[in-house]
Formats: sequence, C-alpha cells, structure tokens
Amino acid sequence: MLIVETERLILRDFEKSDIAKRIYWETVETEWQKWDAPWEHQSFTEEQKRAESASFITGLEAFAERIAAKSDADMRYSFQIDLKETGEYIGWISCYCIDAEYNYTDGDGHYAFGIDIPGMAHRGKGYGKEAFAAAIQYLFSCGMTEVYTQTWSGNKPMVALAASIGFQEVMRKKDFRTVDNTKYDAITFVLRNE
Repeated sequence: MLIVETERLILRDFEKSDIAKRIYWETVETEWQKWDAPWEHQSFTEEQKRAESASFITGLEAFAERIAAKSDADMRYSFQIDLKETGEYIGWISCYCIDAEYNYTDGDGHYAFGIDIPGMAHRGKGYGKEAFAAAIQYLFSCGMTEVYTQTWSGNKPMVALAASIGFQEVMRKKDFRTVDNTKYDAITFVLRNE
C-alpha cells in the first residue's frame, strides 16, 4: 500500500474497509454535497438515491480490488485521508479527466483533482490544504507536469484553497451552474510544476 505522510495526515490507498464510511457520508452526513457538485444531488428522488447507492457500493468494491492489485511503484491518482494521530478516515482526493475545453471526458485528457472532507468537525483546520498540497507534490514527483482542479464560484472554500496552493484560473464559464435557483460560474484552475 502506498502511503504519503504529512505532519498531521496520512494519504493512502482506498480499501474495502472504507466502504462503510463512504456510504455513511453519501447517505447520512451529506452536508458536504452542498459544495461538491451540488447540482448532481439536488434532483434525485429517494428511489434514485437508493439505486445510486447500490451501484456506488459495487463501484467502490471494484475500485478497492483494482487498487489492491497495484504495486507501490504504480502511480496513484486518488488518496484517502487519515488523521495521523488517531487513524481516523476523514476524506479523500479523487481524480477525473477533462478534455482540451475543460469538459469531463471518459477518454484521455488532463487530470483534474478534487478533495472532500465531509465531516464538519474536520474542516477549517488546514487538513484540506495539507492533504491537497501533499498529493500534488507526490504527483509532481512521479513526473506529472500539471494538475487541474475544478469548482464553482459558490464554493468559496475550494476557490481559496486552490489560490493558497498556487493554482491559476485558466477558464471560467459564466453562469454555467445553477444551485438553489442561483447561477454560478464554473471555474477551472491549473498548477504547473515549473
């Protein structure tokens, strides 16, 4: 298992034992969904949420199996975040690909990373910045030359986090997202290993 350590955190691979906590965050402690692509969660019926949860569990099980098959030498594109002192699992860093116009793609493209720390008790302590910066340093040490992150203008904590690490805005789509009947900009940032 690959481990990246910081002063207060451990970034590690996803394991099957993490699934229960992820399901809890998806179904019980869901406040974080107001910040991470809330437009994806707003229109779901209860029946759709149950169906989504079942397929989410299957996807997480398959993801854990793929990660377990990797060697320590294989580059990682996602990380689970634990508190070093207690071992408590507090969040994750995920990755997806975007194309040359900064739209999501299933194909090859630029790597975009996002971070979630669902528990409100763990926010505002600098864990997000510490974890995101460590993950980016790991990616750069593996030869990646640039990383992207995307958010919406209403997610002021993520906009501030990106700026504090040194990301630069490369694209803004005006009034692209609607959250609670209010229009927000979609923003893409890049950080280059220069």
